[in-house]
Amino acid sequence: MFLPCIPVSGRAAARDAGIGKASGEVVVVMVDANQIVERSFVTAHARYHRLRTDLVVAGPRGDLVDGVLDDERLALESSRDAVPAVVGWDGRDRVMAAFSENFNNLATGWHYAFSCNLSVRRKHLVAAGGFDEEFRGWGLEDCELGYRLHRRGLAFAFNPRALAYQTRREVTPEMFEQWRGNLHRFIDKHGYAADVAVQQIICRAFDPADRSLDWLECMVRMEFATRALAGRLPEPVGYELVDVNDVDAAATLARLPELAAERDLVVIDNTDDATLSGPVQCITTARELEYFHHPSAAARQRIFARYRLA
Repeated sequence: MFLPCIPVSGRAAARDAGIGKASGEVVVVMVDANQIVERSFVTAHARYHRLRTDLVVAGPRGDLVDGVLDDERLALESSRDAVPAVVGWDGRDRVMAAFSENFNNLATGWHYAFSCNLSVRRKHLVAAGGFDEEFRGWGLEDCELGYRLHRRGLAFAFNPRALAYQTRREVTPEMFEQWRGNLHRFIDKHGYAADVAVQQIICRAFDPADRSLDWLECMVRMEFATRALAGRLPEPVGYELVDVNDVDAAATLARLPELAAERDLVVIDNTDDATLSGPVQCITTARELEYFHHPSAAARQRIFARYRLA
């Protein structure tokens, strides 16, 4: 699809133009020019949207080592050999490892609605008003849309199989100034709401002149601050363990919503295909619902210690 050039524009305006041209029920927002996706990308997004109609689905973005894509080979076949090696991910995997793989249980899940790999039903994007085209330059126009979708009651889910890749880049001083300007607009637009303003915590993760805090440390602090604002800092006691394998997965799925409504849960999914990942993230509950797929023996030990499980 080729869209008309807009003299004074930006990423938000370009994405809105794409949404306006879209005719399908689900819009996959992925407009970064330096990106490629796996063949199963759209299927992975669609699979989760069949679980729930009011869902924002995100997927991981891998950073590629500097190198040249074999465009000619990619035009003929989907081949990982034609793509440079993945040297890292966008960081959300680290946040979920620190808390839970239930993306919807993050108080700041809306902040991670990175539009390089995101899908939402078109009716929700239209109802929310699309992207705010006053956001210019790099950063936060997608997080701000995520915040509005969150405020409208949509749930958030992360599908690790919806894989996209892009060439790696560092945040430059110019990009940081654009990001900070968009942050000020974001905060002002929402009346200095505390759960929006708390994003100022992560400035030190992006500022090339002052990276005194690691990105993950900033994100962990932001999550805890947002939970505290909502009175959501439960002691890690009283959790019930739900340990699931392939044999009892179906039976567990049937009773999981009722269990999640009654008590705080730690769900450990030992199925090969992460059978419970999508359904767990689609459960709305006022309780804590932690989810982990196939944790290693060491990670399992940490989970049991953290939640004081027998």
